[in-house]
Amino acid sequence: MEFRQLKTFMSIVKLGNFSQAAQYLGYTQSSVTTHIQLLEKELNTILFERFGHQLMLTTDGERLYDYAEKITKLAEDAKNEFDHFEIPKGPIMIGMPESLCVYYLTDLLQEYTLLYPDVQLKVNFGIGSDFRNLLRKNMMDLAFFHEKHSSDADLISTFLWDEPMGMLASPDHALAAYQEVKIKDLEDQRLIFMESGTAYQTALEEGLAKAEIAPKTILEICHIQTIKQMVINNLGITILPLAAVAQEIKTGLLVKLPWQGVELETNAYLAYHKDKWLSHGIRAFIRLVEERLLK
Repeated sequence: MEFRQLKTFMSIVKLGNFSQAAQYLGYTQSSVTTHIQLLEKELNTILFERFGHQLMLTTDGERLYDYAEKITKLAEDAKNEFDHFEIPKGPIMIGMPESLCVYYLTDLLQEYTLLYPDVQLKVNFGIGSDFRNLLRKNMMDLAFFHEKHSSDADLISTFLWDEPMGMLASPDHALAAYQEVKIKDLEDQRLIFMESGTAYQTALEEGLAKAEIAPKTILEICHIQTIKQMVINNLGITILPLAAVAQEIKTGLLVKLPWQGVELETNAYLAYHKDKWLSHGIRAFIRLVEERLLK
């Protein structure tokens, strides 16, 4: 029985399927399948069973998971006990929205990798709800969030800066000529969002529902450049951090609408789970963020 096989097994249980576990671990799906087959052969049992599209642990799988948790926890405790090296090393998984990475963190990530070449830094682009789940499952070390307030009791969050947001459109869009844009003006408009569950999207959707205003469509697209290009081509309006569209506004490709509706402003935070053991590498990253970005 190999330690990596147990890590693969636990990742499948936590993430719910083989493909996501493979992506998280950096393996091919066939490698993940092989790890489980070898475990099942050695233990002479079946660990998973399928009911339709749902993957479930067998009774023996549940028993193994209890042992796997204890084994991996003991291994981590042993590593922490004997890790007296002051030079950061080892893997770190960090989650962040694409907008923060592209417009704020690129230089910091480059500096960190130059300062600490023995750290295997892995960056995961995604959304806040996914980051929370991964932090709570100890499958992510740190995460950046766009939130109005940080209210998760089990996460330790550091406020970084105010993040001005803007409602944006093509200069050819009808709303670009308005002196004020109110909630009622979004009737039958196509709205394009970067991710679901953000504070500003939730506030806007609640405002629309309260005013009984129905947009034409709501699209969610994970890539900022795609969103910007769609809005430049007058295919809808969007809400983005102003830092992400400063150049497009300057050149006239996009305009910031004079929004008078619900508040869209948000903040940037860095967070980790309250029970997380902070390695030298994690502490060094937090320290660099505080030195370079804390405002």
